[in-house]
Amino acid sequence: MTHYPSHRYCFKRLDTQAEQEQVNRLLYQTFVLEIPRYKDPGRKSLIDRFHDRNLYFIAVFEQQVCGVLAVHGGPDFSTSKALDDPGKLRELAGPCLEARIFAVKPSHRFGVVFGGLAKLVFTHAVEKGFANILISGLATKQTMYQRMGFRALGQATLRGGDYFVPMTMEVDRVPSKILKDIARFSQR
Repeated sequence: MTHYPSHRYCFKRLDTQAEQEQVNRLLYQTFVLEIPRYKDPGRKSLIDRFHDRNLYFIAVFEQQVCGVLAVHGGPDFSTSKALDDPGKLRELAGPCLEARIFAVKPSHRFGVVFGGLAKLVFTHAVEKGFANILISGLATKQTMYQRMGFRALGQATLRGGDYFVPMTMEVDRVPSKILKDIARFSQR
């Protein structure tokens, strides 16, 4: 695997049509071809069903989008579809932000890209007053998510070929190790 120095990445909000087209191709490569969660739309491009309300955070390397993580503040959340009782989301204190469609080009899959995108999402959640970050986490990675401060809201459900666990993280209860990692990443 090739490793790239973190200082050569740019982490930012998506803001051009060219970046959006690159994101849609990356989503197609990831969620249609590699991890088949969606049917092939026949255009080598996948537009997320929450596209109109998503805020996209991207990782750019040499003017090319190499990673994406989208967020939105509801009111409809894909996480609720994985819950036996979608009303559990109303029991959470404060507003929720859902993080979804995390995708990274295979040659850039290591901690730097995830760390940069996660920092942007966490900072956005704090700045906008969100109390919880929701995810549908891969069941096989549940322990990792728990170390990051997420807790399960329900049982794993099958979507596509993988099991996903609906999870939440309370923004004001992020483990101190994760906060230190975010601060360290900010200094790079």
